[in-house]
Amino acid sequence: MRPFATLFAADMGAMARSWVIWIWIVVTVLAGVAAVGISVAYTDKTSFIFSWALFLYLGMGSFVVIAISASATSAELPYVGNSIVSRGVNPIQYVLAKLFSRFVTVLTVFLVVVVPVAFIMRYQGGNNDMTNAGILLGLSYVAILLGTLVMLGVTFSAVISNVLVAFALLGILWYSSLAGFVLSQAKGFSADGLLGGLPAILQGAVDFSVHLPMLGYLSIPMLFIPVAAVLFFSTRDL
Repeated sequence: MRPFATLFAADMGAMARSWVIWIWIVVTVLAGVAAVGISVAYTDKTSFIFSWALFLYLGMGSFVVIAISASATSAELPYVGNSIVSRGVNPIQYVLAKLFSRFVTVLTVFLVVVVPVAFIMRYQGGNNDMTNAGILLGLSYVAILLGTLVMLGVTFSAVISNVLVAFALLGILWYSSLAGFVLSQAKGFSADGLLGGLPAILQGAVDFSVHLPMLGYLSIPMLFIPVAAVLFFSTRDL
């Protein structure tokens, strides 16, 4: 357990020093301030404004998530084999430390910035129609998607040695899946239609008895993806 904790802390430190993470935080904060300003200054419903904020955050934020997760292990392959042998670290500890450090980093950035923005818009928006329960439900869906993406990225990194190839393949798979989902849920090719049922979720105008189990079902892959990452990495010739 101690090697895992040491590796986890070391990678968390690397994430805290990463210029990519800090640029992402700054951009997210600026976007959040802009979203709050728009919700105060304009008469559009806050569920519409915040839905588009989440839509754009997921679209552009996924690029950063893919970048930091798809390079988690493959970027260190030239010397990770010697480290595992000489320092008594096994592949399971190494991969899980990488996976959970990137997972915690991504969700922390999301929750620390986006949650306050959501509730500021809830109470300060000029035409608010969101509820606290609806906000939490909508944010839970986005958090699960981001968490799943992190774990997929680390798994791709454990399988593919080339960082650019892992990044490209995961990017194609992820954005194709997102596009397919959006189009399947869209009510039309308009600013309102493309958001599908997200505004209704934020308004709390949905059946929570249906959506709460759905959150559980969507979380199931996050239980099995780490196992796949460990198995794939353990079979590699380091």
